[in-house]
Amino acid sequence: MVHSVWALATGVAVVILARERYAFVPWVIAFLSVTWLSTMFFGRSPAAESAPQAEPSGATSSPGIHDELASYVTRILYQETLFFLLPFYAYSTVVGSPNVLFIIFFGGLAVFSCLDVPFDRLLRTSAVFGLVFFATVAFAAINLLLPIVLGLDPESATPLAAVAAVASAVPLTLRAAAHGVGGRWRLGIAGGTILAVAIGLPSVVPPAPLRMTSATFASRIDRQTLELGDTLTSVGSSAPTDGVLIVLVEVFAPAAVPTSVSLEWKRDGLVFRASRVVDILAHDAGFRVWDSWRPESNEVPAGRYKVTLKAQGGRVFGVATLWVTTPGS
Repeated sequence: MVHSVWALATGVAVVILARERYAFVPWVIAFLSVTWLSTMFFGRSPAAESAPQAEPSGATSSPGIHDELASYVTRILYQETLFFLLPFYAYSTVVGSPNVLFIIFFGGLAVFSCLDVPFDRLLRTSAVFGLVFFATVAFAAINLLLPIVLGLDPESATPLAAVAAVASAVPLTLRAAAHGVGGRWRLGIAGGTILAVAIGLPSVVPPAPLRMTSATFASRIDRQTLELGDTLTSVGSSAPTDGVLIVLVEVFAPAAVPTSVSLEWKRDGLVFRASRVVDILAHDAGFRVWDSWRPESNEVPAGRYKVTLKAQGGRVFGVATLWVTTPGS
């Protein structure tokens, strides 16, 4: 228990230190490669966890120091990798959107990896858990790496990352299955589920490394410089007098990441406008996108306005709200 608390404390430290450290992301793949090799070639077989091994002479042998050391290194690498990746996906997660499910699941795995005894036992004895766990970590790392290093858009990076992650996890799980742990059909279902979610339900995956840094409502904008003529506060604001509502969104990207974004408008929970999809090549300074709405009556009705920023596949990664308490005159 003391070591589990220590592992959680070091994980929290990694979360704090990992903020904005995008240059370290490629090293995550190196850490995962070491973990893969450790599990594949040095990890103890599941049989070693359940009982001592019988030798030809009839004596029994316990796991050696190298087995325990390999197991410990594997756990540490898993833990630190999970906690390192967690902030990058949290940046792109919006409360109330489907991608909250991903961050809850990913964060849950990070915390569970700190519980040494149950985590180590389940990792050694369940091939299905091993596949899901390693594939999830590998997917999160590769999905973040591809846009930053290769300049792939998130829509293309996610399915490629899912295929690569499941493919890398298969040798580990087949090794465990060879010892009788887990059926191959269960492994197939687990791997297929990961692929189905990543490819068929992209809205569950945050569009990392993109994230919204700010959103401002206004009634006037310079279309050339995107400078706002005024600023409308988010709570208790009056409607703009000239009957138009503008929103300007700023997005951060750590590298040249091509993407397509759109803005969806709601008033009191009902969608009344969706902007066109804009193709953008984000650079290391990010980008800005804006949209405007002018009602036919030239008066902005009172209500709660919510503008949702979406990437490809309906991935939400930003929300801005504005209360309009009185109609414009």
